[in-house]
Amino acid sequence: MILGHGVGTRGDLPLPLWQFAWAAAAALVISFVALGALWSRPKLAAAAEGRPVGAVATPVRVVAGVAQAVSFALFVLVVAAALFGVDSPNANLAPVTIYVVVWIGLAVASALFGDVWRVLSPFETIGAGVESLQRRLGRPVGQPDLASTTLGQWPAAAGIFAFLILELVHPAGDSPRILGIGLVLYTATMVFGVWHWGRGWLRDGEGFGVLFSLFAALSPLHVDDGRVRLRAPLSGLTGVTVKTGTLAVILVTLGGTTFDGFAESEAWRDLVGRPDRWTGAFYLLVGLVVSIEVVGMLYAVGVRSVAAITATDHRDTARWFAPSLVPIVFGYAVAHYAQLLIDEVQSFAFRLSDPFGEGWDLFGTADGSIDFTVISPDVVAWIQALAIVVGHVAAVVVAHDTAVARFESRDATTSQYTMLFVMVLYSIAGLWLLLEA
Repeated sequence: MILGHGVGTRGDLPLPLWQFAWAAAAALVISFVALGALWSRPKLAAAAEGRPVGAVATPVRVVAGVAQAVSFALFVLVVAAALFGVDSPNANLAPVTIYVVVWIGLAVASALFGDVWRVLSPFETIGAGVESLQRRLGRPVGQPDLASTTLGQWPAAAGIFAFLILELVHPAGDSPRILGIGLVLYTATMVFGVWHWGRGWLRDGEGFGVLFSLFAALSPLHVDDGRVRLRAPLSGLTGVTVKTGTLAVILVTLGGTTFDGFAESEAWRDLVGRPDRWTGAFYLLVGLVVSIEVVGMLYAVGVRSVAAITATDHRDTARWFAPSLVPIVFGYAVAHYAQLLIDEVQSFAFRLSDPFGEGWDLFGTADGSIDFTVISPDVVAWIQALAIVVGHVAAVVVAHDTAVARFESRDATTSQYTMLFVMVLYSIAGLWLLLEA
């Protein structure tokens, strides 16, 4: 098994592709028509405030503090295992932790429970240490606003792109040693950013933090002014501040997830054959870049159509509608990685007993094996297919709400025709890739 390329399905789609594609397109069109008839005023922003369900009491803060400490200890353990343990993805703790627990597991946790990465991020802990050191040395703590105005979230987009190259392109992307070097370089970059611009820079410069915060906007839970609040799902997207580079983070992730499915398909193998490791890596890099460009161009077509109809600047329009892509990105992620998460998260417990792959059995679980029947293949297939459809329907809802909030009523629905067509294409492409992977 190669964790970096472990995407696919455990069975065919529960319906033939053409039936599911028509059903998905019909669901999007019906949703669009219903929204045009019944949703004439913006609703999500008002629902985003939610209602309080309880204060963040001392016990919750204690639990958060313990979770942060455990997360940082796990980070140190993963770095040590990657650099000094057995260089085998099937024995070392690092690959499953990075590619499954963090990349997939925390994305799902963020969409369900809010911005958990803010608590668990080891870079927040490291950043606090850097700032403490600066104070002891008598140096002023950095100014995050300076980086925010000049760099925006482009560093985060670059970080996600670098991670995708490691995951999808590098011939040894699942090698613990390669991952360890990547972690060290990424951490050094975060330390550099915090040293110059302060810990607040992580909100814009740390790729996982930016991406997971976007997924957290989907969550019905959030913390505001020390209180846990329950809000309508999707409503948090109205509060997303789209900065320079935010759209790049979204499109890079969407393009990368799309290409992950395409690279596992027979169509890709028919296109490039079976080249050797580094020649294959070159083709994979080109494919990744082209995939990002294609999803970006499709979005640009929709945006320019909206801008033309509403007589607005296409750059403003691109920024306004960027959050509507987040449900699609999340739906693609669930569809492509559901099987990997369900299966491989079990192996995390086994490898935690022997993190370096040296034959230890610290917790008595090292000899465990994955139960591939914990969820039936049919259920997994339904989860994958519905994730794409529901993600696109949610995107239509967010886009429509944005349109009625920004434009005159006569233009709000008309402006969305091309955007709907783009989302139908995204949906059909996602289902095809799911079947082909």
